[in-house]
Amino acid sequence: MIQDGTGSGRTAKVDKDNKITTRAVTESEAEHINFADGEAYTLFLPITSDNLNPSAALSSPCIFYIKNTNEKNLIITDIRMWAESPEYLDIYFNQIGTPVGGNTTTPTNMNLNSGKAADGTFLEASRITGMSGGTLFDRLRIPADDSNHNFVWAETIIIPKNKIITVYTGNGGIPIETSISFYFHDIE
Repeated sequence: MIQDGTGSGRTAKVDKDNKITTRAVTESEAEHINFADGEAYTLFLPITSDNLNPSAALSSPCIFYIKNTNEKNLIITDIRMWAESPEYLDIYFNQIGTPVGGNTTTPTNMNLNSGKAADGTFLEASRITGMSGGTLFDRLRIPADDSNHNFVWAETIIIPKNKIITVYTGNGGIPIETSISFYFHDIE
């Protein structure tokens, strides 16, 4: 017999096939953390990268730099994008160097009652320099169709403390709008 753990004396209802009757609410981890901890954020970044010729000397422009400085993991759930013309973005993990030329941007807390701010370095610019190496993780292709395109990874992207991701445009000179949704979660 399964009894209520609060001491009410209630037992679980079992149907004729020996299945427990339940009523459940399912929520994503991001929804739970947003509601319970107020630690879910969106970073909205409208930008046009420079259109200098992406040569071997200049490379493609780095437009976003994110470094987690929180003790908790920064977990990216999705990236939503729009581009005025066809464009692609390359996402790199673990580049090294010191970013030069970026403007600080502040993620928006998605729980309006929270009052918490995201711990990290969040930079955007038409070209951020000073970074090199790293691992190319993904290339996101955005058509020019006046629609938002959502990119989601089943595994999510986990950025531990002091790790970074950088985002580069492929063509440059194209207006794009990007929203990066993320939350902080304790290391387990």
